[in-house]
Amino acid sequence: MLEVLDISLFIAVLIALLSSSLTAYIGFGGALIMVPLYTLLFGPIEAIAITTICSVLGLSYIVFKLLGEIDWTEILPLSIGIVIANFIGIQFLTSTDASIITLGIGTCVSIAGLTLMFDFKYCGDRGIGKNFAVGATCGGIMGAFGVPSGPVLVVYFLAAPISQVKQRAHILFPIWLMCLVTAATLIAKGQVETETFLRTSVIVPGSLFGAWLGLYIFKKAPVTWFKSIANWILIAIGISLLINQLNLATF
Repeated sequence: MLEVLDISLFIAVLIALLSSSLTAYIGFGGALIMVPLYTLLFGPIEAIAITTICSVLGLSYIVFKLLGEIDWTEILPLSIGIVIANFIGIQFLTSTDASIITLGIGTCVSIAGLTLMFDFKYCGDRGIGKNFAVGATCGGIMGAFGVPSGPVLVVYFLAAPISQVKQRAHILFPIWLMCLVTAATLIAKGQVETETFLRTSVIVPGSLFGAWLGLYIFKKAPVTWFKSIANWILIAIGISLLINQLNLATF
């Protein structure tokens, strides 16, 4: 345990607390912040493993409370698409050079921030085929680069003719599922080392507290004013990761 107790771990705990608060507060975004920042601290595979394990544990309580709000005729085919594409994507993740994965993470996070900033909404129908395709898109991005595809789900469900509670459930459950499948597959493939588990055991309490804090704030303060700030944060983090990786490649 002593070998992992350093300043990087302290920073990681703070990141987990703030990121989990963001997810519980606005319904997405926390893992999008954790993955690139943890990549800078620990490298891409360990970053993705820590983030997904923390996200599964941190979101489980919220997701289980929302299960009754889910329309399974929409979410089941979407979930099947997630599982299939996620598993295929992880084969790419675990066999590709870390520098390429890092560039992919930075690119995906930057695009996610821009997508949310321009407030795109999908207003068409949501049949079985489209639900499966959206799930496959989300699962593929998550599997290949470890970046939860919350923005895709936001675009897809934000204009759906359902209550805000259902929209929240339809966004959070797939994110939780993506993290669960990714974490389980990485562990099964032997990609998660002992040091990663030790770091995660220290980070998880911060993640759980952050999830509780985000729910508390959600009950007290409106969400809308904070969304634009969160989008700029995502763009800044994504671009920073890209610049850092390109600088490393130059030298």
